[in-house]
Amino acid sequence: MMAKKPTKEQIKRERSAAKRKKVLEQKGYRKGKLPPEKVLHHEPPVSEGGKTTPRKTRVVSKEKHNKIHSRRRKRGKV
Repeated sequence: MMAKKPTKEQIKRERSAAKRKKVLEQKGYRKGKLPPEKVLHHEPPVSEGGKTTPRKTRVVSKEKHNKIHSRRRKRGKV
């Protein structure tokens, strides 16, 4: 059974700076900020209903993040 696609408002809420900061603090990043070479990756993507929680996100390098999404594009998932 496929989940409903999230609305623009739900996506905006999941990508909010406050939620992001809270999750990063829970993951051990001081002041809720990442080093410049890192990004917060959602699994599953927010556009597919992914949530901004410590369990549904991971911190990866920008290079790794680009590889993840390029593979998703090749598979037709984006």
